[in-house]
Amino acid sequence: MQCPSSPINHTSVEQKRHAQNVARQQRIGMPKLRDLLREKCRIRILNARNDRVDGNRKVQLSELEEILRLELKELDQDLELEQHVYEELLSDVNEWYALQEQHLEALYTEPDSDPKDHELICPVCLIKSLQCFKSLYTCECGARFKHAADKTQLEQLIQQKVNEHELHCTQALQFFIEAQPTGNRLYTICGSCDFCSSI
Repeated sequence: MQCPSSPINHTSVEQKRHAQNVARQQRIGMPKLRDLLREKCRIRILNARNDRVDGNRKVQLSELEEILRLELKELDQDLELEQHVYEELLSDVNEWYALQEQHLEALYTEPDSDPKDHELICPVCLIKSLQCFKSLYTCECGARFKHAADKTQLEQLIQQKVNEHELHCTQALQFFIEAQPTGNRLYTICGSCDFCSSI
């Protein structure tokens, strides 16, 4: 038997290309189907991501809106409280100023001729007058202390402490009662310069 020098194929080029395409489609699938599946998956992923982002955005916006409402409500309450505190402080300052004016008027009034009848304003409350009975000074505000001086002498001692303090400080002195083993005593103090002394 003779073998030809070159084999003769009876398949055309188009048949070969067709066979190659069929083999490729079987190996990796049809291109249109693959592209269609890829596009559907991409659209589904985008939609899922958009839904999740939109859902999170709605949750965040609702939380933000609630937080803003709470903050605004608290701000309104803070403004009301601030106004209330301001009015109270203004009232306290006006009251303190009026009491200081009364105290200054009482200090500069001329004493009566009889020291026993002389009226001495209580240095603690700066409103009522001190009553004296056997070296015990009392006031309707609750102040009670013992002192050997009569009203005129006590007033001079108080004025002396006020003058001594005013040499170094411009703030007003405050008077208070402190319990001692021998009895209550009258003291004066300044919250600004730490001046403290007994009367």
